[in-house]
Amino acid sequence: MANLTLTLKLPFYRLNQVKAVEFERLTSINTQVANDLLQVEIKERKKLTSAAFRHIEIGSMWINQTIRNANAKTKVKHFKRMWLEVNNQGFEISNSGDLYTVSFSLYRGKKGRIPLSIHQASHTKVLDLHHF
Repeated sequence: MANLTLTLKLPFYRLNQVKAVEFERLTSINTQVANDLLQVEIKERKKLTSAAFRHIEIGSMWINQTIRNANAKTKVKHFKRMWLEVNNQGFEISNSGDLYTVSFSLYRGKKGRIPLSIHQASHTKVLDLHHF
């Protein structure tokens, strides 16, 4: 059976300067984590979980995905930027009228809801299908 991967890249709704700076800061931290992982021997790196990074403020769901991404890039020597990325676990999509939000733990122990800007009807259909 074939696996189907669905990726939606949706902009933040009314992204302000404070949120943009914070997202950039968290992306920098995530990139540093990914580059630190490259310094670990591949056999040891494959054994790592988010528990090894509990001193990092980014939520474990994000760190685990960064570990997966870093392990998948076997020939990379240095990451310029490792975006915060999440797989299909640990988030919730909801909507109120025309506004969709995604909720997840961006920081360790803190769940937050982020509004998204939806500008294509096809995105709305996909989000409605995956509405939890």
